[in-house]
Amino acid sequence: MKAIILAAGMGKRLQEVTEGTPKSMIRINCKSILHRQIESCLQVGIKEFIFVLGYKKELMEEHIEELLDKPNFKIIHNPIYDKTNTLYSLWLTRNEFDDDFIYFNADVLFDSELLKLIAFPSKYSQLLLEEKKSVEEEVKMIISKENRILRIGKQLAIEKCAGEFIGIGKFNKAILSDFADFLDQGVKEGQENNYFEYAVDLLAQKVFLEAVPTDHHKCIEIDFPEDLQLAKEIFSE
Repeated sequence: MKAIILAAGMGKRLQEVTEGTPKSMIRINCKSILHRQIESCLQVGIKEFIFVLGYKKELMEEHIEELLDKPNFKIIHNPIYDKTNTLYSLWLTRNEFDDDFIYFNADVLFDSELLKLIAFPSKYSQLLLEEKKSVEEEVKMIISKENRILRIGKQLAIEKCAGEFIGIGKFNKAILSDFADFLDQGVKEGQENNYFEYAVDLLAQKVFLEAVPTDHHKCIEIDFPEDLQLAKEIFSE
């Protein structure tokens, strides 16, 4: 199993407090978000990494090299990171879809124990779900009684949703051909600036994707200055 981490974006909504620092390099109590993600992967035995970089690519690569040796990671460059979103960045990795992988948005801060919920072989591909009443801005899930993901996206009726997809999922090799096809479909349809959940939503209508509750483990996606402040409070230790 490998990790695919999307870290190409500028984090525009945080620029006022980060002063140009890439979002995944923001330090939460002395350690960056990205370093925390890498260390959590290493703790569950994941040693192969694919990073999609764009904004301040060279600085980001130096930051990665503080924890990983070159043979253990690969960089894929998104040259139009300022005009695209996670659908396009993940599409760029499609030639690496040769084994199970854990997907990360590089702005998700989480309790390292959380990854143990999905980091091992399972029958279905799995996405982590924070069960709560969601808000309009969040990527939400509608699920069945069997925890099958029926729909995923931002534009879903809040009252029908079980909670928020926190930006971490495991995709099994068996469904990766279909997944790559739906990512390709998105790019062909001009969805380069859409979120990768556009393709996941199409995939969920063809294969069983399992929603796995975060089970009260701490996690937060950092998009806005108030998220950053809350993250520092939640992970104060």
